[in-house]
Amino acid sequence: MKKRSWLHVCQILLLSIVLVACGNTNNAGDAGTVSGDSSTETGDSGKVTTIKMQIAWASDSGRGKAIREILDEFEAQNPDIKVEMLGGIQYGQKLLTQILSGQAPEVLQVSYGEVKALASQGAFIDLTEDFAANESNYVPEIWQLALTDGKLYGLPWLGHTIQLVYNKTMFEEAGITKPPATWEELYEVAKALTVDKNGDGKPDQFGIGLSGKQGPDLTWMYGMFAAQAGAKLVEEDGNGGYKVALNSPEGKQALEFYTKLLKETSPPDSLNKDGGGVMADFRNQVVAMELQGPWGVPDVWKAGSPFEVGVAEVPAGPAGKATEVTAYLLSIPDGVEGEKLEASKKLIEFLGSKPAQEQIMKGEVGEDGNYYPFRIPIRNDMEDTQYFKEHPEFLVYQKGLSYPFTLVPIPEWQQVSDEIYQSALNQVVSGRMSAEEGLKLIEKWVTKFLRNKKQD
Repeated sequence: MKKRSWLHVCQILLLSIVLVACGNTNNAGDAGTVSGDSSTETGDSGKVTTIKMQIAWASDSGRGKAIREILDEFEAQNPDIKVEMLGGIQYGQKLLTQILSGQAPEVLQVSYGEVKALASQGAFIDLTEDFAANESNYVPEIWQLALTDGKLYGLPWLGHTIQLVYNKTMFEEAGITKPPATWEELYEVAKALTVDKNGDGKPDQFGIGLSGKQGPDLTWMYGMFAAQAGAKLVEEDGNGGYKVALNSPEGKQALEFYTKLLKETSPPDSLNKDGGGVMADFRNQVVAMELQGPWGVPDVWKAGSPFEVGVAEVPAGPAGKATEVTAYLLSIPDGVEGEKLEASKKLIEFLGSKPAQEQIMKGEVGEDGNYYPFRIPIRNDMEDTQYFKEHPEFLVYQKGLSYPFTLVPIPEWQQVSDEIYQSALNQVVSGRMSAEEGLKLIEKWVTKFLRNKKQD
């Protein structure tokens, strides 16, 4: 574990004592809510080891229920292990505090960025020896995302990529025979699909939906274009730290192109829309294309499939293809041992298996009782499974796993994004600032921020 200040260690220790003390005052009816309680129970079939798994979504949500079904299958195959599922994983310092205080569940669904940020602080058990043989099940890019200093602190489980989702009906009506494959084609197709259909002199159908609202969706949408142009958010400074790299010709080219698309081929109110607003515009046939994850397709299905939806890989920029990728890992917090540790590893091995990965594509239960995909499995050998045979459009999302761009390249970038990055991008796309001015502002303030962080 990295050396911390004495004050910080004292704070964590004090918090740990308080949490443990509170845990010890639980009533008998509350037993089992703390990770260390009720390790085993004895039934007719012998000893049963109970472990907890915490997921990213609410346990009673459609996604939570879908994951519960997978865990039920694990329990059926492993009657000596019981898995309790908890919802709402903690992040950042809250997650670290939870782990250090001994209150964390035995198996955690954690994004790869969080694992990288906390593994160096001793938060997770090294799983390299147990799962190194699984490397061939993943594309190299995803396996690298799971590594921290060459060690595996979480096995890739599920996630998403962002691809181009388009309205096939609108394409056919406009005589467009294929989705755009390059930036140039994207602009041409988006312009062709931006039309005045009701004859009032103003477009009422638009080529592509893009987020202009100050918020996280603007950063990942622009970030994809930046990576496609060859730009980087940060790069190593040669002194063990990082410096801002986005203020570059590539970053400027991408920001100018994104702004042009948004201004000329997106609805006028795009500056007030996040990703959810864009998805609604696509569903309601206001826009013909959107950049969306695997949940974008079933969003149209849930609306009664008013048009045929297609999925294509993101158009390539000057530097090629790049897409935002989120990969969730299955990690075990430091301190888990004995039978609980072995049971946790067995659960992770199961969830990473091909049959369990295919169950992910069954999806979550909708209000109509049907199941809809919400994420994709991370393994690279899913093409021959039944769901992908029936719905090959989702294989496009699998392809994106091999050309990811990192939305949060360093732990500090999340705070940078919230406090500086989002605001500067919004000022550019809204026309209050040029791309050059916006990138200079980002470089100035982020450099100052990183310098202050290094001195802390």
